[in-house]
Amino acid sequence: PVVILLNPIHSGKDSMVMAVIRDITEPKRTAEGVRKTNEELMALVTELQRRDREMQSLISMDDLLQSCTSQEDAYKVIGFAAGELFEGHTGCLAVLQASGRYLEIVARWGTGSLGDPIFSLDDCWALRRGQLHEVVNAETGLLCRHFVSHPNTRYLCVPLTVQGEILGVFCLAGAPAHTSDHQIGQLQLAVTVCESIKLSLSNLKLREKLRAEAIHDPLTGLFNRRYLEEMLVRELHRARRRKSPLCLTMLDLDNFKRFNDTHGHDAGDALLRELGRLMRAKLRKSDILCRYGGEEFVIVLPDSSLLDAEQRIEQIRAQLKEVQIQHGGEFLPAPTLSAGIAQADEHDFDPGELLRAADKALYSAKNAGRDRVIRYGAKEKDR
Repeated sequence: PVVILLNPIHSGKDSMVMAVIRDITEPKRTAEGVRKTNEELMALVTELQRRDREMQSLISMDDLLQSCTSQEDAYKVIGFAAGELFEGHTGCLAVLQASGRYLEIVARWGTGSLGDPIFSLDDCWALRRGQLHEVVNAETGLLCRHFVSHPNTRYLCVPLTVQGEILGVFCLAGAPAHTSDHQIGQLQLAVTVCESIKLSLSNLKLREKLRAEAIHDPLTGLFNRRYLEEMLVRELHRARRRKSPLCLTMLDLDNFKRFNDTHGHDAGDALLRELGRLMRAKLRKSDILCRYGGEEFVIVLPDSSLLDAEQRIEQIRAQLKEVQIQHGGEFLPAPTLSAGIAQADEHDFDPGELLRAADKALYSAKNAGRDRVIRYGAKEKDR
């Protein structure tokens, strides 16, 4: 490259032009180097800004996940955060169900439906291999079977495992296989996101397990007294706000100590489990069953009148007589039960008072000869 300067020269009748030619190779090379450097610096600034946005989104996702109290809350957070982090991509999160036989999609982002709502472990190569599975070319790659229709772009599946336990799989379609020198890459970002997701889901699963153990009776699987005390305040408040009836039943197995002494504690435990099973079968899902202590149980029946509650408890009392407990190679008849029922009226929504009312009605049933259901009425209130 050169620069040519032309100047006219007049000498009498003759005209001439003087040309000065200057070589600008070096200045041109220097300017080009400066331009390329500026472009690289601008690309680097843009990439750093992108990574900063990703980091802020990751921090926000982690913060929200730590605030979740259930896995369902976490699924909503993951779907929202992944939509921001992987804008322009389609993806989903599928988790392994309690049976351990299949996975269910619990969060989606992007446009279109990426996979079947429910699929088996064998449908995903990432879960089969226990490691990230990436398909660069949909025509020649080893495709997973859990897609509604095979994606026409590259995709990746990342298994979510913690200490050998499979939690689920993270799928992302449209992720690039190669990145520039300054890009972290969608693949690496997906792996980073999956690390946060699997740790959060594992912690929530553990917390829910510990919570369930803390509020359930290990023998019968019913709620325990601790949960009853927490829940009863809430249910009474709800009944008062809705102006709906609520009944509480306290029931007790008659002569349970004699049954234990005669047949042994194993037979007694079997009887308590059978009673728990019977109550779960006869009552509604909205009814709350609690083992209050020993052979004593409490049932909270929202939206139930005294008559409705009495009829349902009578069904349990009658059916318990037909139950036979198998123990030591023989069938043992179950003892009878007595129950007391109290209703929370508009003037009495105190949990302690309601429990005491049901307890008084239970003792009335015991004193009246056992094997019966008695309501807490005017006579009991006067005592």
